[in-house]
Amino acid sequence: MNKQERRQLIEQEIVKCSRCGNCRSICPVFLAENNENTTPRSKARLLEAVLENDIELTAGVQQRFEKCLFCKACLTHCGSGVATDKVILAARTAAAERNGISPMKKLAFTGLRYRKLFDLCLRAGALFQHAIFKKLPDGRGRAPRILLPGAGLNQRRIMPDMTVSPLRTRLPEFIPAKKADSQGTVLFFTGCMLNYFYPQTGEAVVNILTANGWNVVIPAEQCCCGTPAFTSGDEATGRVLAEQNVQAIGSKKYDHIVTACASCGAALKEEYAHILGDSPLLAASQDIAGKVLDITQFVLQYCDLTKLGKVPLKATYHDPCHLVRGMQVTAEPRQILQSIPGLEYVEMKDANRCCGAGGSFSAVYYELSRHINDKKLDNAANTGTDYCITGCSSCRMHITDGLTQRHSPMKVLHTAEIISMAYEAGRKEGKTC
Repeated sequence: MNKQERRQLIEQEIVKCSRCGNCRSICPVFLAENNENTTPRSKARLLEAVLENDIELTAGVQQRFEKCLFCKACLTHCGSGVATDKVILAARTAAAERNGISPMKKLAFTGLRYRKLFDLCLRAGALFQHAIFKKLPDGRGRAPRILLPGAGLNQRRIMPDMTVSPLRTRLPEFIPAKKADSQGTVLFFTGCMLNYFYPQTGEAVVNILTANGWNVVIPAEQCCCGTPAFTSGDEATGRVLAEQNVQAIGSKKYDHIVTACASCGAALKEEYAHILGDSPLLAASQDIAGKVLDITQFVLQYCDLTKLGKVPLKATYHDPCHLVRGMQVTAEPRQILQSIPGLEYVEMKDANRCCGAGGSFSAVYYELSRHINDKKLDNAANTGTDYCITGCSSCRMHITDGLTQRHSPMKVLHTAEIISMAYEAGRKEGKTC
């Protein structure tokens, strides 16, 4: 999107804002800070002032636009239909072009462009993580030994272990179905979090697919989906990564694309078509978008729920923002969880309320993100359950951090892991798919 197109988008959207203030009732940042300057309404007025040259797009103004979780909650409450997410994204891009982005983000996003170098750096980081992070005795992750605010590391923040054996090195590119007659081939877009921090979730996805008769292909050339870059205003890096992924996916034969990361799924399904609007790869990205399914959508449509075995635990569910409001996935995970024998499901209050993670938001605004997370943790605790299930690794990391700070025994699992456990239990019970 060029500057003129960006300006037109902003103008046509902010003029819709009636200043009614409905967004105040749902914006997690406003509810945490009670500061009008943080509301979508205020940001629209601020952008209007910038466009009319009443104020300059300074670094201070840029920070106002950065204080947004991209949770999309305001979209569901805006009677005027303002595409606030697109407005904020356009504002961040314009601000980044004028003022730049933080040195730490610039370094990280530059690394993302070079897949092999990025992979090497993270694998080296996994080998030496003990020097910066101390392992917690309860096995929930690691805490920083030193304060590194530039990297978003508060000394209280709990991080998951970085694996020395990333998912895509553990598994071959092609994994055949466990049944003689395969139903087809699924391309699994792993994303970064599953590859480097939660490989067990990725293995669970593969187990689900192959157990139900699907071949799995995992493109080795896939890279970061680009969400961290383009949501920070680095549209150029987001475009490079989108192009790399479209080419990597396009080189494979498949019937469906499955993701187990809400942000990755939303990027492939929605954002790439905008980022690659004037690219020769636009048509290919649109074809990809039509084949993307979250793992819960795929399980409900193409897997046999009668083969799920008994999993005796009590669980609640947290809706990731990019899954519930990005990919429009709400009923599927609940329907699957309620189909698992022995699992007692309890719906939490405001399950679709943002947990405060927001990708890099929780790194830059850690204390604020913890404050937002407190309400989520209270609601989860009030269910009296042992597990909080979610479909986003970023949410999982943030909720686990909050639970650990509270010394809560509640554990967090990805939806794919609990489904895989149920299929394995079913296999042991003789319920072969």
